[in-house]
Amino acid sequence: MAGVIWRQGQGLYRIQDDARQHVFWMHRFHDAELFPQDWIADYFQSVAPWGYRHLYEFAAHLGLDPLNFNKLLPILLALLTTGLVMQVSWRLLPVAPAGFFASVILNLSLWMKDDLVSGTPRAFAVPLLLGFLWALLSNHILATAIAVVMTGLFYPPMVIVEGGVLLLQGLGVAQNTAPNRHLALVGLLAVLGVLMPYLWAANPWEPVLTRQQGLMLAELAPRGRSAFFYEDWGHFWFSSDRSGVVPGYTPLVLWFGLPLPLLLRFREPFPLLARVRGTSVLLHLLLSSLGSFLLAHLWLFRLHLPSRYTHHSLRVLLSLAAGLVLVAIAQSVFRPSTPGGATLLQRFFTLILLLSVIASPFVLQDSFQTAYYDGTAPNVYEYLQTTPKDSQVAGVDAELDNIPSFGQRPILMGLEYMIPYHWGYYSQVRDRLIALINAHYSPNPQRVRQFLQDYPVNYWLIRRDDFSLDYLQQHYWLNRMATSPRQEDALVQAIQGAFKTLEQGQRPVLANLGDRCNVAASPHYWLLERTCILEQFTSDP
Repeated sequence: MAGVIWRQGQGLYRIQDDARQHVFWMHRFHDAELFPQDWIADYFQSVAPWGYRHLYEFAAHLGLDPLNFNKLLPILLALLTTGLVMQVSWRLLPVAPAGFFASVILNLSLWMKDDLVSGTPRAFAVPLLLGFLWALLSNHILATAIAVVMTGLFYPPMVIVEGGVLLLQGLGVAQNTAPNRHLALVGLLAVLGVLMPYLWAANPWEPVLTRQQGLMLAELAPRGRSAFFYEDWGHFWFSSDRSGVVPGYTPLVLWFGLPLPLLLRFREPFPLLARVRGTSVLLHLLLSSLGSFLLAHLWLFRLHLPSRYTHHSLRVLLSLAAGLVLVAIAQSVFRPSTPGGATLLQRFFTLILLLSVIASPFVLQDSFQTAYYDGTAPNVYEYLQTTPKDSQVAGVDAELDNIPSFGQRPILMGLEYMIPYHWGYYSQVRDRLIALINAHYSPNPQRVRQFLQDYPVNYWLIRRDDFSLDYLQQHYWLNRMATSPRQEDALVQAIQGAFKTLEQGQRPVLANLGDRCNVAASPHYWLLERTCILEQFTSDP
């Protein structure tokens, strides 16, 4: 796994996709004057969990650049995850191969999705959940409470799942042993203590987006930036990355854990499973995850995205179960021969299965998702770093998303930062985008001038082929949004207006200013300076 990051994460201007949202503002740890009064930086800083924020701050005190620490953190988390899943598996079944197979399968599942590698709060979800399960299976009261608190400091949504597990444990649901109500009570008090600040603290970005608002937004419709409301109910409830219950991008071997309940029910051919303990915890984890998932749908989007409550936990649950299933089958097949025992062919195929799991990290490494992006405008970044720290940049090209991380200057808006779940934040960013698109592709100088009067933009980043119809048609986000089913949406209409301008052969005003107002030499981009743009409009057209 470290080799994947080493190969794919190298480069001065190379960054993980989601780190562009959650890490860029951490440049403030080295220079507190960066991003002054920046709406976007303030938002992402405020929603960062306390533990996550202070971990990066501690790394900064050690002299580590946040973007470099972001590439190191997934390796540390992967090692922690590997150790914890083996410990949890040992408490379920004290047979070393079960933990080994579970760790291989879980790591495969995590690296085929860009959660762990992102180094963002959700990268902590799995190791934190494993720490909680270890404490619970160890029947350790203090460790359980600490695990809950740690989860709240780094990934609060998982606390709800852990709280459900503790409640079911305390009630003794589907348990063969007496419930440890003392442990459950202390754990639930920790859950309450963690969640209280989120329930009572004032949120400057309120109100949270409602279901009704979301249904009207093109961004949450199919083909949107944050597509959520799919008409295909099967995809919506099961396979969608945001609303579905089932995690995607998983290795096939993960689903070997599904028959574990059946094998436990009919365990005669698998005597090793008689030694399994603590399966009620796995059942409670499944029930709590599904319950939290339904609750998140019921209170959309106050508990954020429903998938956050099942995707992480099901990966953990199925990995542990798959490890148990594999060793149970292997032990049954390779135990000393008895009447009616396994044939040589059965042993051969079982051996192939086990070896394929062991070798799968090497076979599937091309399927690992790191989602690293390259910055393609180094000259622009270097120039911006010489400008005043409040210099704001606007533009519609995806390269703008890299400006805060590499240029360390605020942007008016960026597609990567269009996160719609807090309407108090998103309504302003959305208005900025609509106004920007209308001005960017306008053939009317007055509209450009008015935009610059309304927004304190210092620089306008333009890709040299921004104003070709071919560019718009190849722009993944704008092209998809232009065909959104929400045709009445103001953002969709602004994008369609840009297409219409170019289809009619009209030339946007900014297309004529590249050679006159560019201040940063770049093979692909113009960085137009505000004063120069306004000087071109000395009189009304």
